[in-house]
Amino acid sequence: MTARRRGALRSGVLTRKEILRRLRRRVKKATSLVITPRPKDEDFDRDSVDLRLGSYFFVPRAHRAPCFVPGLTSARYLYSEQYVPLGSYLVLPAHHTVLGATREYLKLPSDVSGEILTKSSWARTFITIETAPWIHPLYRGCLTLEIANVSNTPVVIYPGVKIAQLILIATTQDTAAGERDTLDGTYIGPVRPEPASLETPQAALRSLGVEPAEMSYPFDEYMSHKECRDHVISTFRDQGFQV
Repeated sequence: MTARRRGALRSGVLTRKEILRRLRRRVKKATSLVITPRPKDEDFDRDSVDLRLGSYFFVPRAHRAPCFVPGLTSARYLYSEQYVPLGSYLVLPAHHTVLGATREYLKLPSDVSGEILTKSSWARTFITIETAPWIHPLYRGCLTLEIANVSNTPVVIYPGVKIAQLILIATTQDTAAGERDTLDGTYIGPVRPEPASLETPQAALRSLGVEPAEMSYPFDEYMSHKECRDHVISTFRDQGFQV
């Protein structure tokens, strides 16, 4: 049997026994798993780990412009940061969303991917948290949760409650290039929710042969604000475009 075939046989969802074994490995080891604060015994299921809601939130706010342009408009205009201590609560209105984060900080092994799912009890109250559910090997940080209340009733959420399930899946091969493999990616090491980090539409479409001069922009009102106009011009220049 080839090594590749053996690797394929080893892939699959990690059981409680394997998760606990990974947690006991030295932190420096590429294939070790870290979850801190460590979940309680009752938080481990046969094939998953329950994660709790943290205390930091990015609450959406009204934008000064008629629209938000992903990758070009600064995401900081979309949110206001709010800290909710343990014992207090946040009211999530009907059909509203908020960015939260897990209380736990994770270090995924180099040979394990993860998937974050809404706990079924929360899903039955029409709360969802896994709109971006996939976690790559070697990820470090708290997980940002896109929490949506899709019901017709405001829902109260308390930091510290168990809201998510982490499923861990062994990859067919170890993804680490070596013991000193460096981390890369868009979101590395966050301890709070992180707003979106997106490629500008000019850069994305230029790779398809569309030049900025051929694009239309919804900036009539937005560009009337000096701070917004300066940000757009600066972003264009950073991308190497003539403004």
